[in-house]
Amino acid sequence: MTKTITYCDYKKAEKAASELDLHISKAVRRYCRQSGEIELLNARKVIKLVKPRPENSHKGSFGRLVMIAGSDRYPGAAQIAALAALRSGVGLISVATTRLAAQALSVSAKEATLLPLPSGSEGFLCPDSTSLNELTELISKADALLIGPGLGTADSCLKILEAALETANCPIILDADGINLVSGRIELLRKAKTDLILTPHPAELARLCGAPLADVIADRLSCAKKISDELDCTVIAKSAGTFIVGGGRCYLSVRGNNGLAKGGSGDLLAGLISSFAAQGHDPILASKLGVCVQGLACERVSAMLGRRGMLASDIISCLPMLFK
Repeated sequence: MTKTITYCDYKKAEKAASELDLHISKAVRRYCRQSGEIELLNARKVIKLVKPRPENSHKGSFGRLVMIAGSDRYPGAAQIAALAALRSGVGLISVATTRLAAQALSVSAKEATLLPLPSGSEGFLCPDSTSLNELTELISKADALLIGPGLGTADSCLKILEAALETANCPIILDADGINLVSGRIELLRKAKTDLILTPHPAELARLCGAPLADVIADRLSCAKKISDELDCTVIAKSAGTFIVGGGRCYLSVRGNNGLAKGGSGDLLAGLISSFAAQGHDPILASKLGVCVQGLACERVSAMLGRRGMLASDIISCLPMLFK
């Protein structure tokens, strides 16, 4: 039987979890009912919806993911996202990034192909017309496009984002600086010709909505619905309880734990979601799979290593066994 919860009761659960220092899942269980507007995700059932891998297949059978991510300052973000995508089954990954970040990726993510692009004095992507044409040609062949992890918010990055939105004919996942670049310019997202998935944490959601952070924290779901309705997109509003909003429906995941409260966790989730989108899952299911896989893998890793010392890269290492 599908479990649901009303948003009013979720807020009560969230308050109880904070005041009593409870895991959000324990608090939510007290308020589950059959008539709520929010569906609680059963992570173990969701993960069974991953597309099977036919015996007679090749790398092209499992999608081509293009990532625009990383910079001289933040090369690790692109590495984490790329490795998460590879470990979750995508067939091909091409990463457009700065030349220094590409050197790091050539060591850490050997299976990825690379498009090194020029960077500016601050270490962020700054392509000339020739390299921008190379990038748009690459995007035109993608089955999914991820923009943002470690990218930076320089004007040159905004130029790349606009070109990508106008070119892509595949699902576009905007994470981190991909979201920050359009904050205050949300009309740019109307240039997209295809499905959009946005993955904001509370501060990024506040920037998207143009609202104070305190107001967004008090009512994350309404803010996520507003963006989803306005842009006809899928919004993943991340926190201890993560909402997935799109198509007039709302889902809630309470898997994972505070071992995810570290840098790199968002890059990991973006890599998972974009991988599932490239493999042919629709935006809502790709989002559900990414959130649930991350939560389950986090719980396994924290049981082995403890929450304090675990890293996003430890979760990536756990993914093969989780899928097995």
